[in-house]
This record gives sequence, C-alpha cells and structure tokens, in this order.
Amino acid sequence: MSRRRFDRTVVSVAIGLLASALAACANVGQQDAAADSNASPAWTAPSPAAVSSADATVAAQSAAAPAPVAPKAAKPVKPVQPAMYRARRGDTLQRIARSHNITVKQLQAWNRLKSSAHVKPGQMLIVSSPEAARNATAAAQAAADRAAAQAAAVAPVAATASSGTLASSGTSASSGTSASSGAPASAAHAADAAVTASATPTPPADPPSPEEVREVHAALARHANGVSLAWPAQGNVVESFQPGETRGIEIGGKSGDPVRAAADGKVMYAGTGLNEYGSLIIVQHNKDFLTAYSHNRKLMVKMGDIVRKGQQIAEMGSENNSRVSLGFEVRRDGKPVDPMPYLPRPRG
Repeated sequence: MSRRRFDRTVVSVAIGLLASALAACANVGQQDAAADSNASPAWTAPSPAAVSSADATVAAQSAAAPAPVAPKAAKPVKPVQPAMYRARRGDTLQRIARSHNITVKQLQAWNRLKSSAHVKPGQMLIVSSPEAARNATAAAQAAADRAAAQAAAVAPVAATASSGTLASSGTSASSGTSASSGAPASAAHAADAAVTASATPTPPADPPSPEEVREVHAALARHANGVSLAWPAQGNVVESFQPGETRGIEIGGKSGDPVRAAADGKVMYAGTGLNEYGSLIIVQHNKDFLTAYSHNRKLMVKMGDIVRKGQQIAEMGSENNSRVSLGFEVRRDGKPVDPMPYLPRPRG
C-alpha cells in the first residue's frame, strides 16, 4: 500500500516539473519576440506625405527665385547742336567772328560762305565748331553706354544675392537653423548698397553759417552803386549784350555744366513760370542789383536760399532755347544792363 502511494507521488512531482519547464520555454519565446518588435529597422522608406512636402518646398523656391535681368541698352542721347547766331542789322563777318572768339575763315567754312559774301539781317550762322559738337555728342553717348554697362553688371550680382538668400533661408527653415543664410544676406545687402550709392545724387553744398547769413542780409538791406561778380559759367560768350535788343549775355557750354552764383545773395525766384527763360533763377545781391540765370537743365536751389559766390546753383541746359547755353542778366533797379563791366575779365 505504501509502495503505490510512493509511486503516485513521484509521478505527480515529475508531471509538475515538466509543466514548469514548458512554461519557462514559452516565456522566453515571448520575450524574444517582443525584443525583436521593439528594435529599430536599419532604413525606413519615406512616406508619400513627406515626399509631397519636399517637392512642394522645391517648387516654391524655384517659383520665387528672380529671373535673370536682361541688360538694358543705353538710350541715345540728344545730339549736341553747334552754337547758332542770328545776324542783326549792321553785322559783318569780321564783327561776328570777333564777338564769338573765332576766325573769319572758320565762320566762312562752317557756313559755306564765299569770301565776298555779305551777312543779311536774320540770317542764322553757325558760330561754333560742328566737329566739337559731334565730339560732345559722342562723349555723352559713351558716358551713357558706360552707365548702362555698369547697371547691367550690378543687376546679375543683386539677382544672384537675392536667389542665394532665398535658398539658404529655405534650407534653414527645413533644418531648424539660420547659420547658412548669413553670408548670402550680407552679399545681398552689399549689392543693394552699391545700387543705392550709384543712384544717389551728389549732395548739395553745405548750408551757410549763421554769420554768413547775417552778412548777406546786411548786404541786401544796403544801396550800392555797383556789384563785384564772378563768371557764372566757364564757357565763352556766344551772344553779347545789345541795348534794346537783348537783356543780357549768353555763355556757351555743354549740357550739365555747373552754373554758379556770381555773388553772395538770396534766391528770390527759382522755377519755370516764365516760358521764355525756361528754368530760371533770380538772385538779389543788394537793394539795387540782382542777377538772373536762365535756360537751366536742373535747378539746385529754391526760393529763399542764401547762396555764396561760386556756389553751384544749377546745371546748364537748353530749356526754351535753341542751344545749350546760360542766359545771364544783370539788372540794376530792375532794368537790364551790360554784365561785362561787372565781370572780372573779358571773354570772347
């Protein structure tokens, strides 16, 4: 009886040990499977949404990139015309040549006149070299071509800098950093600064000091028998003063030549209200004398400004005139007088 009971006990223990071993094997298998499922794969294919987002970013950058700027051709400049003179009663070839600082042979050659030719009142004559006018036109055109070439050279730099800034900023946004956008942005700022510097006009002269202003106002309050003037332009006199026929003299030159104040004074008028004068400036120097500067291309002062002798107040032009020149008048008590006696030395 005890023998059977012992056998049953041994069998029960063996069955329990076998069940425990099987359970342990099952747990190990589950743990290995879980470990395999938690491990990261070596490469994962991008999702369709990520591919679409990347394509959209590239397309947006391509669309926003500036197109290449085509260089603009320089506009043809207005040809410089030789100075002309309308003959008056009593004029001769010798007198006209002398007043314009040229020779009689030059006057005859430029106008295809015979040595025995006589001048008729109202006849238009060329009194400056046509070749010099052509050279001035060629020089102006060359300057315009150089300006256009410089603009064409700056444009690609600015476009490249802008494109680089856009591309680097897009890369920075996608990666979460902004370090790569610094250099292109600096290049863009440098190009913009170069363009701005080339387009910025020359600054005006420094304003007069309070002491200079007081001196000018004191002169304006005084009566004077005369006024000491400087030449307002560098050219030759192409038309002299004729009492009852002209109101002043004309000084020849090139378009854009500086026009300067002949003496200290106050700008009483600056504008284009008088058609026959074109762009006109009137400067008062004292109670008796004022000067007028007409046919300017550009005015550089305004009404009420205090100007000093030699200060640039305008650029020479041909406004309401048949040639490029400065119309210069001296008025005493409102009446035009010959400017030559008030200027420092005679010119042609």
